[in-house]
Amino acid sequence: MTKLLSLWLILLALATTAQATEDAWPLEGQNTASGTFRQTVTDINGAVAFSSTGRFAALKPRHFRWEIESPDRQLLVATPEAFWQWDKDLDVVIIRDAPEIEDLPISAIWNGTAHHLPSSDAASGHLSYGVKNLSVRSPDKNTIIVLFEDSLGQDTLFEFTLETGDVVTPSAFAINVPDGVDFYDETSRSSGRAGAAE
Repeated sequence: MTKLLSLWLILLALATTAQATEDAWPLEGQNTASGTFRQTVTDINGAVAFSSTGRFAALKPRHFRWEIESPDRQLLVATPEAFWQWDKDLDVVIIRDAPEIEDLPISAIWNGTAHHLPSSDAASGHLSYGVKNLSVRSPDKNTIIVLFEDSLGQDTLFEFTLETGDVVTPSAFAINVPDGVDFYDETSRSSGRAGAAE
């Protein structure tokens, strides 16, 4: 659970460079995006260390939904109000403070570019290693690829396959804490564990 969260937060929280194709960017002029993703992490020897698949949705500029379907079932949702993590296999829901979504590299899916973050923003207490060589590109009108290397020399590749015709609404980012799960409020306004939801 921690590794999946860390990789997702790294994608959200750090950047170096990004590049776009000469063709029109797939999401140019769009306010919503949805589809599937495949994540592959390879070690310094090129062997696959980890992979996952799932679905994503985004509402420009400040809402992202990331549903991991395999190998572990998790839902990660970032909104202007909060960051949610629901581990469906462990029956655990955690809420954290919202990231500054507009300034984060995942926002590069909208136009294929990313900006350098101030060093103070790049240092997160949740992250123990940095990211370098982040690139964002689109080989065709239905695909966006994000690739980066971490300080251990591992490469993480995200391939987003866009779906057309879907309309993403704010309700897609609403979280209702299910009954019977362990719920933890780790926001700055909370003292910690809120207990099991009833």
